[in-house]
Amino acid sequence: MLRKNILLYFLYIVSSIILLFGLGYTKNWENKDIIVGFIFLGCYIFGTKYRFTSIILLVTFSVLSFYFPTGIIYGKPTEAILISLIQTNKLEVIGYLMAIKYEIFLSVLFIIIQFLIYQITKKEKNKFKYFTIFAFIFLYIVSLFGISVNHHGINRNAFLKNSIDSWKVIRKQKEEQRINLGDSSAIKIDGKIDNNDDTEIRVVIIGESVRRDYMSVYGYPNNTTPFLNSAKGIFIDGLVSAGPNTQLSLTRTLFKAIPTENKIHWGINVVSLANKAGYETYWISNQGANGWGDDVFYNLSKLATQNKFLKAGDFNSGNNDDEEMLPILEKIINSNAKEKVIFMHMIGSHEPVCSRIGNFTPNFKLHNEAGCYAATIEKLDLFIEKITKILKGKKYKLMYFSDHGLSVEKTEVFHNNNIVEEYEVPLFYLDSDIKEQIHIKKKISGLNLLDIFSSFINIKSNVTDSNYNFHQASKITDNSDPIIYWDEYRPFSTIQKKQPPIKDIQSNIIGDTVKLENNYKFSKECVSYVDSVDVAFPLNKEVYKIYGWAAADKDKKPLDEAIGVFIMKNNQIYFIQGDKQARNGVRDHFNISPGERDDYGIVSFVDKKYVDSIKNTYLGYKDQYNQYHICIRNNQF
Repeated sequence: MLRKNILLYFLYIVSSIILLFGLGYTKNWENKDIIVGFIFLGCYIFGTKYRFTSIILLVTFSVLSFYFPTGIIYGKPTEAILISLIQTNKLEVIGYLMAIKYEIFLSVLFIIIQFLIYQITKKEKNKFKYFTIFAFIFLYIVSLFGISVNHHGINRNAFLKNSIDSWKVIRKQKEEQRINLGDSSAIKIDGKIDNNDDTEIRVVIIGESVRRDYMSVYGYPNNTTPFLNSAKGIFIDGLVSAGPNTQLSLTRTLFKAIPTENKIHWGINVVSLANKAGYETYWISNQGANGWGDDVFYNLSKLATQNKFLKAGDFNSGNNDDEEMLPILEKIINSNAKEKVIFMHMIGSHEPVCSRIGNFTPNFKLHNEAGCYAATIEKLDLFIEKITKILKGKKYKLMYFSDHGLSVEKTEVFHNNNIVEEYEVPLFYLDSDIKEQIHIKKKISGLNLLDIFSSFINIKSNVTDSNYNFHQASKITDNSDPIIYWDEYRPFSTIQKKQPPIKDIQSNIIGDTVKLENNYKFSKECVSYVDSVDVAFPLNKEVYKIYGWAAADKDKKPLDEAIGVFIMKNNQIYFIQGDKQARNGVRDHFNISPGERDDYGIVSFVDKKYVDSIKNTYLGYKDQYNQYHICIRNNQF
């Protein structure tokens, strides 16, 4: 009985700590949050006395655990986080899930613990006591909703309270969009900037997930932009995107945002400005036409004279290439002689990046994810070149910018709102009359792109600043610390982690392969798990990616030695050296403190000829004496 009680209280404490960690309390820790930990603990102590309250705890807290991956990375639920989860387009949801797949293990571990607690306590028959029931109800409500008396609160950041409040804000925003998106009455056109401007066609290309530092026209050492390298135009080196994902960025780029009021004027937007100025407007998109994240841009497109979405529904309704927008563009250009503004919304470099390459063949062989990302930039360059060929013979202006960047690693490309390069994006302008390439190195906020757009379409208005002009870019005030939006408006300087671009994109990342003789053994000193054995890159079927994790069996710590993959094939064993990766989900699985190392992950890139099946694939290490240790499998993880 004593052992049982000790085990139960241990599980109560572990569960309470995991709840604090998983629901985001530790991300922005306040000392008073320790009270929340005791509230969770109290829920377990009182709630497991009776079977029906145990079931309530099991169901409720297990459901809460689905938020853990987000809470670990971003913190307690806020409007911005919920918008990113439910209002971003579905492609970004997939990218997000790819980035958090290892944090999901904490949710799995937590649910297992909840079932264990329930199994231990369900057979107990405690005498019914009103005090116990009332104590549980009180603590349960406070744990989820918090409590406030005379402006003094306990657990003010309770999960459901924050979620409900944030949801109300989102719903209000959606209603404001619906009511105000088509109301352009606040816009007054004050005339033209240049009365001699006789441009026929103006094209605005909205890029997707492109980092400026991967474009050779901005200095990247690999030739990813052969056309743009010599294109005549104005290139701004310093645009800082308004947000780290499509929804947060473009709602503050294509619409008028007022940071001081935390407000977006939906009726003041790029399409309405062009309409008011008398242009025919067109919207061509290779992104989804419906869904929470897509609908605001779809509704914006309906303000245009014509709109065309390659995908009839959401992104699942087709796997279209950006180049499929080009025949539509050509048809619009040749439809009549009226002055036009044409918006083109690309799928661009959106993750999974290797899937964005399609039939395009880059000028280098793909051996890693960073190479795939660079290939999408080269594909973008060709896309823009083809547009200029379509526009040849016309008086045109072309403006390109990207909504945000991505975190780019050799083995993974994903969203990471905490790196500087996620926000550093390209902005450039091509003109049929420009005779040279001009580079302007100035920081400009994405919040000012609406101003730049108004100058691009040659108008002055009461809602934009005509000083933001490509042709006067050298006179634009250098914004040393632009404002960005992530959970709130904040200075860009609050993002400090940097990630230099990967330059050796052509390097072969296949690990050294060693044919073993008698210098190996199956070891019980370490445990491992192989997650997957798959083709690494769509355009290079000769390279396979083997992924998993390994840990020392005794203390459950990551391996310190040279790690890698063992493949058994044709009665022979091969060792392919690999690289370590963070796997904090594995660390949490073993109940190791969050402050400890989490580099359990092992990834090896293998020549196809060595690949057999996952059942003949193992993980392990080579020790300092050149002895190879094949770790036993952990099939329960």
